[in-house]
Amino acid sequence: MLLRYPGLARLSVKHGVDKITADERLVLGFHGLPPEDKAIVEAKADLLDDLTCPFIEKLDRVVEKHAKEGFDIAMVGSPDNHHLRTARKLAADNGRRCYAIVKAQDIEALPSAERQIVLVGEVTGNTEVFHQTLDLINARKLPIKVRKTMCADSYSRQRDASDLAKRADVVVLVDDGGDGARSVFEVCVRVNARVHRVKDKDEIDPAWLEGATSVAVVGGILIPDWTVADIAEHLRTLGAQGSPSTEAGRPSKSRMSP
Repeated sequence: MLLRYPGLARLSVKHGVDKITADERLVLGFHGLPPEDKAIVEAKADLLDDLTCPFIEKLDRVVEKHAKEGFDIAMVGSPDNHHLRTARKLAADNGRRCYAIVKAQDIEALPSAERQIVLVGEVTGNTEVFHQTLDLINARKLPIKVRKTMCADSYSRQRDASDLAKRADVVVLVDDGGDGARSVFEVCVRVNARVHRVKDKDEIDPAWLEGATSVAVVGGILIPDWTVADIAEHLRTLGAQGSPSTEAGRPSKSRMSP
């Protein structure tokens, strides 16, 4: 990364506003900060840009608005996700509860007959689980309000990843460590048992390619295109004797490689 962008050599990452020192020049990352923490940042340092994801901002606004209106929050996503942690705080600040919907059936256990509940989705959550949850709400006629807060890229990325996984013998997921990659993994393993998660090409085991005639390479949302292309080329080298084809993408921008 630094060889490709030498200017990043002077870049550092701050985890927590307490790590910021006076007169630093900062760019706020896409996860953003709560208003009170952002005010601290602006008072201590020079905030060059705020790159907070608009979908994350929308999710937080929706959660806070409904909590203030007396709704409990149900969020499709993993129970330890940072979006859910933020939602729990916003709900608690307004005397409300927040529930994690890990699988669609979890929605049936909520006290929707006694309490107002709004369903939202983790920005990069599993879109298949979200739609299955909607189907259950409609089938059971549950009195639950629905607000769609998932990132549009998550829909296309997971749909395309699932399509690639169905057509390939083996799937290699370049994992950025985020929840978006976890969601891509979840939709892929539903349709293909041979899905492997790696951080880089050195983690690839040539034994994964045994008996395979095609390999799909997909990347998490933070994985650059050149990393996916590099791993696809590495896989072609490993499989040269068996000549497996490799289909690579992010995965919403997939391409067929000979």
